[in-house]
Amino acid sequence: MIDIYEEIYKMKQNGQEGVSVTVVQRKGHGPANVGKKLLVYANGEKKGTVGGGELEYLAIEKAKELMNTKKHYMQSYDFSGKTPTKDTVSIDMICGGLVTLYFEYIPVNPRIYILGAGHVGKCLADVLINSDYKTTVIDDREEIAEAINKNHEIVVGDYAEKIGKLDIPEGSYIVITGYTHEIDYKILKAVYEKDCKPKYIGMLASKNKAGIMVNKLKEEVDKEIDLSMLHAPIGLNIGGDTPEEIAISILSEIQAVRYNKDGNKHMTEKWSI
Repeated sequence: MIDIYEEIYKMKQNGQEGVSVTVVQRKGHGPANVGKKLLVYANGEKKGTVGGGELEYLAIEKAKELMNTKKHYMQSYDFSGKTPTKDTVSIDMICGGLVTLYFEYIPVNPRIYILGAGHVGKCLADVLINSDYKTTVIDDREEIAEAINKNHEIVVGDYAEKIGKLDIPEGSYIVITGYTHEIDYKILKAVYEKDCKPKYIGMLASKNKAGIMVNKLKEEVDKEIDLSMLHAPIGLNIGGDTPEEIAISILSEIQAVRYNKDGNKHMTEKWSI
């Protein structure tokens, strides 16, 4: 017997979105009892059932639609053969009942990649422990990486090499907190040379350092490179200069970007390029 909750857990661990469909009401006769569940994946595959037939076909189609709108939904399906109302969908199965399905959109946990596990990087990882972000921390110093909370994914090795091997989902958040200017640029360049589409790239840097690196990046990678997601200096201008305070500033900026909140004072300004 399929445990839908276990399948949902596996789906989220694999970075997949989906829709859970549950029979929440049945009046009269219908193809499935209350509590039956169906899990629909983004590729159209399914596990579980809400009764099969036309009802299940329509449920899967609605689930696919909701993966675009990313919303929850409730819909009643009429098996009586009567003319449908504005609140019901008529199904050509004369069972004589009414079935209501609840569609729950299950999002992908947002991914954050912390590239550099020094003072600020470690503090940011600590702040993220109880959040819904799935966090990967990369550092080329084994002794530094060992200090990171083991609830996070930890990768030790050369930054460029490890970044090249990562499968970074579209819409991810990347934070660059290396321990030298050279390391930061190496990381930044590796990210921009990778075929990925992050929603946010933040780099711990002064305005002058950011401008120099952007110029170098345009020369070495692409003059028309997309800098719209790059935030350097990183963080919101909320005050404080300790690693803990800077970590809060960084996460605040990521939250603002994640939820499309305008009006915040970002540290990033136009570079002299």
